[in-house]
Amino acid sequence: MLALIGWWRFFYFFRDPERLIPTGKNIVSRADGVIIYIKRIEEGIIPISTKNKKEIPLEEITKLNLNDIFKRGYIIGIFMSLWDVHINRAPISGTIRKIFYFSTTKNFSMVKLTINNLLKKKRLLPQDPLYLFRNERNTIFIEGEIPICVVQIADEYVNKIICWKREGDYVEKGERIGLIQMGSQVDLLVPHIDSLGIKVKEGMHVKAGESILAIY
Repeated sequence: MLALIGWWRFFYFFRDPERLIPTGKNIVSRADGVIIYIKRIEEGIIPISTKNKKEIPLEEITKLNLNDIFKRGYIIGIFMSLWDVHINRAPISGTIRKIFYFSTTKNFSMVKLTINNLLKKKRLLPQDPLYLFRNERNTIFIEGEIPICVVQIADEYVNKIICWKREGDYVEKGERIGLIQMGSQVDLLVPHIDSLGIKVKEGMHVKAGESILAIY
């Protein structure tokens, strides 16, 4: 049993398979995992209910004021379970304009989300997802043909977000940009574009750098 745990902890979890990066005007997944929500952003507000509110201001998730860019658009949340590849990849090619790390004294748990995922419940998002705006996170703003924002969110038992890039770095679509250890979540912000077409649905499992989330 100890050998199995050691294999999972030090080998399986850190596996890094190669991916076939699609060409063309598309946005690829930045993480492996299950899509738990695709929400329309209007006036900088996201319609996600928590115990005390029915909406979340965009800035509470990004911890940056990006409302001028993402005032209208979409946010796509991907939950990474303990069994998913945890390497995060760039969703588009472009220059990293801003990286902002937000720390906290207490992270809220994603256990309910893990259980919902395992049981294949129709409602993947837990009833009171406080972790969405309370937990430690790293926000990466990338400017390419279109602007994109990636938000890495840590779990209660995961407080090690790793980012291998710096502000000013140029990244290729599908390039490795970091990871979050153990179960966690990564959100993607996409601005409103008339030609934008979302190609995924809630509940779908996607692969980082390979699965197309949207075309533009």
